[in-house]
Formats: sequence, structure tokens, C-alpha cells
Amino acid sequence: MEEKLEINPADYFSPTAAIPARGTLRDYYYPVVCGGIGFVGAMFMNFFARKPVFSGIQQHMIAGSLGVVTGFTLDRWMDRRGAHRDAVLYNYIVTHPEDFPPIRRKKYAEVLESWTPIR
Repeated sequence: MEEKLEINPADYFSPTAAIPARGTLRDYYYPVVCGGIGFVGAMFMNFFARKPVFSGIQQHMIAGSLGVVTGFTLDRWMDRRGAHRDAVLYNYIVTHPEDFPPIRRKKYAEVLESWTPIR
């Protein structure tokens, strides 16, 4: 196995870099949280209107559904924002190579200081 001794900083933001797989929790976090906020928001509206908290269940369903749609929209927006940020950083690093020299990999022996226990 050949070891790479230098790392190019542009590789971190390259469009062709390996994209880590998203987990199930990451995929549905914002829709579930926003849907829950919508559902609980409908409960609070009923509570402050001095009604039973689960009365008008259609309000809960509508608020929860709107929350889920908002969550998916928020998730997509954050992905697009991150992709744009990465593209801007990649372009800057590629166009200004003098500011980003290749990083030399270090071994643990080079980083850690020698240590002798005193007993």
C-alpha cells in the first residue's frame, strides 16, 4: 500500500471527492423535528384557547404535515447552502495555490515528544 506523504487542501472540497453516506437519522432529522414542532404547536394553541389539547385533530394533522414539508425544505436548503460553500472554497483554493501549500503528513513519532515516567 503506497502512502501519500502530502495532502492537497483542495482535495477536501473537490466536487469529485468521496461523499460520506448519509444515515437514516440525518435524512429525517429536520422533517421529524419540524413535524413535531407543528403538532405540539397545535396542542399549545388549544391549551391557550382553553380547549382540550387534542380537540380539532385536523389542526394537528395539518400543522404536523406543514412541519414535515418545512423540514424537508429546510434540509434541502441546508444541503444546497453547504454545496455552494464548498464550491466557493474549492474555487478559492484552486485559484490561490500559493496560500494553500500541500500539507505534509506527519507520523506520531514526529508529533509526540519523548516521555520518560518519573517514579
